[in-house]
Amino acid sequence: MPSIDLSPIAIPPPTTLAQIRTSKLLPFGPVLSGINKQPRHGKLHVSPLGLSHDEHDLTFHGGPDKALHQYCSAHYAFWASQYPTPEIAARFTPGGFGENLVADTHDETNICIGDIVRIGPAGSDLTGGEHGCVLEVSLPRQPCFKLNQRFGVKNFAPRTHEAAKTGWYYRVREEGVIEAGMEIRVVERRYQRWSIARLHHYVHRDKEDESVVRELMGIEEMGDECRDVFRERWRKMQAAKNKPPETWRDVTVQRKVFETPRIVRLELEAVSKSAQSSKILPGSNALVRLPNGLKRAYSIVSGNTDSLVLGVALDDNSRGGSSYIHDRLNRGDTISLGAISNTLPMDKMASHHIFIAGGIGITAFLAMMNRIKDINQTFHLHYAVRTSGDVPFMPLLSDLGLGQHITIYDRSKGERLDIATILKGRIWNSHVYVCGPQRMIDDVVQTAAHIGMDSDEVHYEVFQAESSGDPFTVEAIGQERKVDLQVGADQTLLEVLKDAGFGVSSSCEVGNCGTCRVPVKCGRVEHRGSALTKDEQRFEMLACVSRGVGHIVVEIDH
Repeated sequence: MPSIDLSPIAIPPPTTLAQIRTSKLLPFGPVLSGINKQPRHGKLHVSPLGLSHDEHDLTFHGGPDKALHQYCSAHYAFWASQYPTPEIAARFTPGGFGENLVADTHDETNICIGDIVRIGPAGSDLTGGEHGCVLEVSLPRQPCFKLNQRFGVKNFAPRTHEAAKTGWYYRVREEGVIEAGMEIRVVERRYQRWSIARLHHYVHRDKEDESVVRELMGIEEMGDECRDVFRERWRKMQAAKNKPPETWRDVTVQRKVFETPRIVRLELEAVSKSAQSSKILPGSNALVRLPNGLKRAYSIVSGNTDSLVLGVALDDNSRGGSSYIHDRLNRGDTISLGAISNTLPMDKMASHHIFIAGGIGITAFLAMMNRIKDINQTFHLHYAVRTSGDVPFMPLLSDLGLGQHITIYDRSKGERLDIATILKGRIWNSHVYVCGPQRMIDDVVQTAAHIGMDSDEVHYEVFQAESSGDPFTVEAIGQERKVDLQVGADQTLLEVLKDAGFGVSSSCEVGNCGTCRVPVKCGRVEHRGSALTKDEQRFEMLACVSRGVGHIVVEIDH
């Protein structure tokens, strides 16, 4: 990606505080929100947590690093020009972004992280009390799904950071009293290169510049929400430099519990604990290597990288993985844990989340639903089972809202999961997640397309994938060698590449995660799996499930 101009940015001239806005937490669609802020007149006190009488949804907003939000009022004309439909354009008026401070002139291109800003009477440098307050620019605003709801435009929120028109947050350096009409002035600039707009570029687009990542994660004035992005990116960069193609950790089976006759819960603990365990993102699975040599991916119900819970169903057509776990694996046994992959990420721009699961498919969603509940968003699970005795993890489902947020369909009682009815009756801007038998996944995907849902509103994960097919040949080009290989009808490209000594990483091995993607230089590909977008399929393939047609040429990094 081309680098951007990082020349110093001049301090903008002072501007005028046109409005001060606050709100209480009020119902907003399916959640509570303080986004509908109203103008406040007269003098208001600014404390370390913001304006008096202003309430925040502390899941995403508020706290010392997000005490006040400022937005450039000139942006509203821009957004109205982008969405000229009268009903939508009329919504783009000051206050629409839920800002506390409305002003023009200052915007994301001329305000920098760490700027010291005084709000007070013009022509004076005094601060505190009636003389105003002193603020410090702490964070670019990271837009959330509520902006989609506020303006009635799907996926509007990410467009705000693409255009670098999100506003920014302040922390309070010195308390004081402010009112509309006061002057807003940048009195000190420490980081002349790092405007809010440039931060958005490096947070959301250019993620590979190591020198920039190192510099940005060292800016102490930057709030942790943004700074942690660069810290984590740096950690991954350093880990990737000398990372072997595949690493395994020994874990012990601490408990093995039959949730149902067909579903077992495995509680695993690392034999050698890491210095600092990491959180596991909801929607992740773990690659497990069993004592019989088989490798399988299973959904993670809960836990961290040192202590986690898996759910495993006995497959009627088991290839040896689930049957080994059910029949032979015991408490105290040691197995190996490989890569943990976030194969079914939660879409943060959705106003509501619909989960559709069958059988063991529930395990892919438990952590996701728990996270949604924690962050004050809404969901509904539609869960189809053979009988009521086939429902696993009942305590977790009860905590999540059995009956209120969860509907169970018992096939033995003639209860039917009607996908068309569920999708047609969805809340605006709902995203749908499905995991279960392939026919269920196909039904959801086809029904969603038929009723006009966008493809990016439907997310799915499969546990098994058809990887066999016609034989093909492949020319594999590595860093120091070029090899001609044959992929048999019952072989995968991944297997053949690994047998030939190429270090291709893999995780789920059913086409969900994208870990095994390889660049395709020449030839036709029969694409399978869900990890690649249509655009990515033009240049890459999933080595675990996709197949070449005739002859292909692939490029391997290792």
